[in-house]
Amino acid sequence: MGAQVHFAILHCNETDDATEDECVLRFNNIQFWNGPMKGGRDSNTDTFMVFPDNQTEAKVSLIDQDWPTDDFIGTHVIRRDELGQGWHRAHFKNEDADYHLDYEVFNAL
Repeated sequence: MGAQVHFAILHCNETDDATEDECVLRFNNIQFWNGPMKGGRDSNTDTFMVFPDNQTEAKVSLIDQDWPTDDFIGTHVIRRDELGQGWHRAHFKNEDADYHLDYEVFNAL
């Protein structure tokens, strides 16, 4: 039986930019969510991604899309051994940006 990751609430404590960030979330380099974020706000990403077969770890990353170059906010390693342990929180901090993302690793049916 394969494992899945349920990504839930992305919370912004502080943005990278002065007004709002154009956020992009990726799981193992596959984009699964994007949207604008302001400080103090939440967005429900409500996405299910399959944990890669034969891997013990996978990465979720957050960037702020800016022209001409994107701002990297952070990466968090999700481990397969988090399976069945309930909700976890990934923290992303870089420069002025401060975010967290709630996720859960579970068995797919």
